[in-house]
Amino acid sequence: MSVSKLTRHLLLNTTLSSLALLTASQAIAAPALEEVLVTAQKRSESAQDIPIAVTGVTADMLDKLGFENANDVSAQVPNMQVSGPYGDVQPIFSIRGVSMSDYSSNQASPIGVYVDEAYLGPVYSHGANFFDIERLEVLRGPQGTLYGKNTTGGAINIITRTPTFDGETSSYVKGGIGSYKATSLEAGTEAVLIDGVLAARISGSLKRDEGYVEVVGQDANAAQTDFQGARLSLNWIISERLDAVLKITKSGNDSLSTPPRNEARTDLRGTGLEGDSNGFIDYTGYSRGSRNLDFHETESNAIGALITNTDLAVLTMNYNADNFTITSVSSYMDADYYQMADTDGSPNGLLEIQWSSDSVSFSQDIRFTSNFDGMFNIIAGVYYGSEDLYMQNIYDIFDQIPDVRVGVAKPDNIPIFPYLIDFGMIDQRLETKKTSAAIYTQMRFDFSSDFGMDVGLRYTRDESRLSYLNISRLSNSGLPLGSYVPGNTTGVDNAWITLPLTVFDLQNLLSNPTALLNYVNTGYTHGAYTLDSAPALSAPEQEFTGKIGLDYRFNDDFMVYGSVSRGYRAGSYNGGVYYQPRPLETAYASPEFIDAYEVGFKADMADGSVRLNAAAFLYDYTNQQFINVVGISNFLENAGGSQIIGAEAELWARITERLTLQAAVGVLETEYTELTLANTETIANQDDRVDLSGNELISAPKLNVSFSADYDLLITDYGYLSVNANANFQDDQWFSAYNDQYGYENIRQDAYWLYNGRLSWYANDGSYSISVWGKNLLDEEYDSYAINLQAGFGFDQYLAGQPRTYGAEIQFKF
Repeated sequence: MSVSKLTRHLLLNTTLSSLALLTASQAIAAPALEEVLVTAQKRSESAQDIPIAVTGVTADMLDKLGFENANDVSAQVPNMQVSGPYGDVQPIFSIRGVSMSDYSSNQASPIGVYVDEAYLGPVYSHGANFFDIERLEVLRGPQGTLYGKNTTGGAINIITRTPTFDGETSSYVKGGIGSYKATSLEAGTEAVLIDGVLAARISGSLKRDEGYVEVVGQDANAAQTDFQGARLSLNWIISERLDAVLKITKSGNDSLSTPPRNEARTDLRGTGLEGDSNGFIDYTGYSRGSRNLDFHETESNAIGALITNTDLAVLTMNYNADNFTITSVSSYMDADYYQMADTDGSPNGLLEIQWSSDSVSFSQDIRFTSNFDGMFNIIAGVYYGSEDLYMQNIYDIFDQIPDVRVGVAKPDNIPIFPYLIDFGMIDQRLETKKTSAAIYTQMRFDFSSDFGMDVGLRYTRDESRLSYLNISRLSNSGLPLGSYVPGNTTGVDNAWITLPLTVFDLQNLLSNPTALLNYVNTGYTHGAYTLDSAPALSAPEQEFTGKIGLDYRFNDDFMVYGSVSRGYRAGSYNGGVYYQPRPLETAYASPEFIDAYEVGFKADMADGSVRLNAAAFLYDYTNQQFINVVGISNFLENAGGSQIIGAEAELWARITERLTLQAAVGVLETEYTELTLANTETIANQDDRVDLSGNELISAPKLNVSFSADYDLLITDYGYLSVNANANFQDDQWFSAYNDQYGYENIRQDAYWLYNGRLSWYANDGSYSISVWGKNLLDEEYDSYAINLQAGFGFDQYLAGQPRTYGAEIQFKF
């Protein structure tokens, strides 16, 4: 048995044994666990009463654990991962093996993110509202009925605080300091402006640090945080039956971006040309392996700003009748993003990208929610959403002459050298307009007090329009040279056509002399420079999704459930670079679908002091969307099919008045059942395709485990001293569908543990608390993202997870 499999075996058995031991302890005399109310099904309900897999985290729990962002929360949710390759402002979620590998800003995540029920489309807006939180909810599984945007993986609900009229204000000030000269300040206060009519709340957050990536030869570190956000919330009781809540949030980040780690893969061993490169170089001759750099140290030469701005307004109105409520949720968001990325992670000018995007979106949801006395209740509504997104990316490629040794190591590259010497930059401009309209219902049938059924159905009409697309070539100084889209009339989807100098080309000519016609247009494939657009494309889609679920209560404390559901994620246009106008069939990735089958149970035991929830599921996944990099081109493609089988369990146990334990375990078995992609090792033969069926899915570790323990060390008349220790384990995982084939064996992350701790003093009256904390206490070195750029640039790119951090925090409540 391999070390990895042995680790998984021991962890799984240890975790399951712990769960069984704790749940068998019915005689434990301990206080009951806190009830967690969620609105996952658009009603306020106990998380234990709804037959879906959901994890709810209250504001007190967030404070107790010291969670500051979505990355922290994922560590305690089974089968969930969050990677932050560009910091807290742009988290990328993965739930139950359903993930997003496309880094293009026009792509929507398969995990829907909602703030106060408003859907956030751009991924760079997902980290902009994580302050003054009332509750966080993580729904696992496809959401194809109630939520504004159909998603295949799940939903993250962020619910911010709303001012109240009960006189118990939740005002607070929280400040902290930490490693890398981190400082933070968060505050919120509220007041009743008109008794029983109007209340207001204002809150804000400031976070800064100097960055954890040391840049050789520069004074400033990279991977910084410089976040600021503010929110105004108004709660207006218009009449006895009508109320409204308006929340306006403005936030932004302006810092230095996170550089990747360049691991050279062009093999010089055996050529006699290794020099001091440790045997490997990238296409400019750089070898990080020979530079004696630390894991979080870089020689990057072009690290620039990472700037995001998000303005969000959400208006929620309720008309409350005796036995039903009509709710309207209106939202408007304006978000923009700019990043100057030194994508090659080296001191050379190999690949540097300016990413920029601006998105304006609007949504309107109107729903009817019944509260009938009988066996039948219903939620029914209509939804409309629109997004207009403009994107401009500038790729600065081979600003430095390629190393001639590459031609010896990879002879197929020799014909392209003349083009790389003077390639310049690619200026890519794209505008997409998306609309989504839906009508939906979820009906509840309580056949008895113990047995019930949910039936959900949603009809959605999505339309995505590529209204503008231009891809042009500029000189390194920015002078226009030509346009590929529109402009390329060669029929070749590549930046250039080379002379037939490779062995493959010559063999092809000998077997097919007519192929010589392909070389008539030898040279760059662009036409005259223009800012005109390629022909507009439109892709309308109409889909039915929904759910059927049954649940049965054996008693007040134990429920079992089962469901069959279907979720879909709308299609998307390729946000990557290519070199000729493409028909809809290849410019657009089709919608992806998941047919999900799930069974589970929820149990409260030992007089409410022990809680155990578990689920098992099977996903039939078709047309999964992901980005595939071939040379210097990017293609958004669909996998033909894949299957995900998994299980998960969550345990909470209040062992004594002083001790609370939490544990979670997730298990996944995934494989592509149908997938064919380009062979990126044979760049001279662009028609070479490889069968990858049987490979594991991206970001889908076979096992993930988390533990958390809260213990009150000291209790006095003035307050108490409490410690929280938590750890989470992620098994081996791949960052590419190629797994270990065709040169991708290093695009992975081995299994690792992360350990965190927090020691806090709490005043008995709740007026203040003082904490010291540490994250990644053992300073584990791990990667959260990787991509193979060998074919076009000769290296693999990695984005590292955060190193050990620590700090102190003080909070006052009044």
